[in-house]
Amino acid sequence: MGLLTGDYIDWQLDPVMVFMWTCAWAVAHVVMYRLVIMPLADRCFVAPTALHQATAIAANSAKEVNKQDGKDARLKQRKNTAKQADSDPIQSTDDQTKHAAAVKTMASMKKKFAKAAWKCFVYSVSTLIGLYVLFSDTWWMHPALWMLDYPDPTSVEMKLYYMIGFGNYMYQTLSLRTSETDFAAMVVHHSSTIAVITASYIFGFTRVGIIILLLHDCSDPIMEYAKCSLYLKKQQRADSFFTLFAVVFIVTRNILFPYVIRCAHVHSILEDGTRMPRGSEFWGNFCLGCLWVLAALNFYWGFLIVKIAVKTAITGEVEGDIREQDDD
Repeated sequence: MGLLTGDYIDWQLDPVMVFMWTCAWAVAHVVMYRLVIMPLADRCFVAPTALHQATAIAANSAKEVNKQDGKDARLKQRKNTAKQADSDPIQSTDDQTKHAAAVKTMASMKKKFAKAAWKCFVYSVSTLIGLYVLFSDTWWMHPALWMLDYPDPTSVEMKLYYMIGFGNYMYQTLSLRTSETDFAAMVVHHSSTIAVITASYIFGFTRVGIIILLLHDCSDPIMEYAKCSLYLKKQQRADSFFTLFAVVFIVTRNILFPYVIRCAHVHSILEDGTRMPRGSEFWGNFCLGCLWVLAALNFYWGFLIVKIAVKTAITGEVEGDIREQDDD
């Protein structure tokens, strides 16, 4: 790993890099959506159309006609079909209503599938990069080393992971929709995460920052894949991956994350009793405060996930991620 030590910050280039990575995620979203996700959704979700219905009706009529001999029989059947359609307008209206509802439902499923598939891709990429950066060294196994030689020794790979994380959360925040039922919670979560990333980067807490980034990424691709399976009506697969997600979420965000905060509290105290960074204790406490805000949100979502798990155990079927329900 290329070590940059405490000179990793470039006050002119780094903001440009954050902007570029935000744009890169936006471009990747458009490209993936048009070239991969929507073609896949179109193959998986075939909406009922009037053309399909007309073709089916015509085929059935042709079969009946072929069973009878002579032009008179075919003409008689056409007249009877037309007469039946004219005499039963209510049935025709009901069919149209059902068809319209089916088309709307299918379009909604495609939209949700596309959103979940994109997030599954994003979090998978971010998680793999984070795992590579973390496991490229051994300092993460010893909490006492997280703050040693402050400001934290920072490598090229660590800085790259920071830039990718900056851009990802910036794009996610800009992409939030007010129609989402958890809009306020997600704004608080993303704002706190960006604040933590920014402060930890500027004030040299990069080792703890990378651990926090990874802990908040690694459970989400599992959830998004479970949601994709649910929309595809692969219920057994959705149940299995939701169970896996619940376990990973509880372990990483409700157990390991508070442990990381505790270690940050303990190991950020200097010999004279003041908190790092020396002379700017406010920013050290600010970072810790943001971490506790994230922890509170994680415990709230953990409660909701346990609630879903209990409901799943009772009904036998998972209904989706309660953290993220769109008002369609």
